[in-house]
Amino acid sequence: MDFYSNLDSRSLDRETPTLFEVISAKELEQLLSPSVRFVLIHYANRYPRQLIRLLNHFDELNLVVRGFIEYSILRNWNSTFIEKFYGIKRCNKLNLSLRHGNHESSAKFDTIKRLKKTQIFASLAEIVLVPYLREKLDLLYDKLLPEYLLDKLKPKENTKDLIKYWFLKLYPSISSILKLINILIKVLFLSGKIKSTNLLQFLFNIQYSRLNQFDHKLAEDRTAKFLKTTSSAPQTSRIRPVSLTESVADLYASVSYPFKRSFLVTSESILPVSIFLLKFLEWWNTSEINKNFGSSVVSTKTPQLPQLLNSDALKSEKVRSKLTTSTGDCPLCHEPIHNPAIIETGYVFCYKCIYTYLKEGDEDGGKCPVTGKKLIGCKYSQTAKEWKVTNVRRLMI
Repeated sequence: MDFYSNLDSRSLDRETPTLFEVISAKELEQLLSPSVRFVLIHYANRYPRQLIRLLNHFDELNLVVRGFIEYSILRNWNSTFIEKFYGIKRCNKLNLSLRHGNHESSAKFDTIKRLKKTQIFASLAEIVLVPYLREKLDLLYDKLLPEYLLDKLKPKENTKDLIKYWFLKLYPSISSILKLINILIKVLFLSGKIKSTNLLQFLFNIQYSRLNQFDHKLAEDRTAKFLKTTSSAPQTSRIRPVSLTESVADLYASVSYPFKRSFLVTSESILPVSIFLLKFLEWWNTSEINKNFGSSVVSTKTPQLPQLLNSDALKSEKVRSKLTTSTGDCPLCHEPIHNPAIIETGYVFCYKCIYTYLKEGDEDGGKCPVTGKKLIGCKYSQTAKEWKVTNVRRLMI
């Protein structure tokens, strides 16, 4: 499953992709790890015993697993997972020009443009290692900054504090300079001066190009080599019968071919499909739609509402009609609770119901709809003519 741009192909350069395609690929690439982390966090709340260790070491696992996947695709396609999805690749910057007059010169030109090993590892570092280090350095900077602001660092007395001090001094400047350089390189790419989009690509002579027939021909050759089966069937001029070893080899070849074919089809499909699956899971777990498909399950898991009123108040028919401790229904909409939320008095409502009730109340509002007690977390704004609600807390069930 490859990406095809909606732009007019006749107006596009056959060799160089547009900056729009490169930036779109980068943005989608940057969303992969956060999407996986979000889905893992969601299910770690449900199955903490099985997933909490994976979540605690997510950055390291992501570095290893994604690094392995990206290296495999870079070695075969000279392209990252997302860049292949967009139909673009990386190639070696050449100082020579070969005419594409015939098939042989074109194949030779494309062969020379293939990435070298150093360029493959540089691309791998750009995709996986650099974001990992940047995230760790950002966390370290945020951790050390309070010590610097509170004058707890003693650079003149301790070597370790001296390193921390200069790190806090230099890291923001170096980070800003690198960002400005990358922006300048993108401007030069947009103007057609260079074909690299960041500093690391420029230093290692890596530029962008489009996937072409040569790349797909290499992929077909790799597939044919992987699926190649050697037949030891006796020829017409052969007298010696088939040996046991040859029979076993033929049996293995006939049995392994369907598995190899299935593996190739699965590997070609599962990675592109995973992009949409991750985004779907992220949307599904944050939306309210999934709550409507299992209301009975939600209602059985909804905690019972605590009875905070005294016995005289509980005898009131008006108050008792609002309390739904036995059925688990929302006291406001009288339906099974979706996205449960609790307020200061201990009562549980649908988050949307209680938030709307408190926010859209008049100046005499800001009270619990069941007990009528004034809520501390509700403040009325005279200028905005509405309530600021800060006391509604979601429940993780």
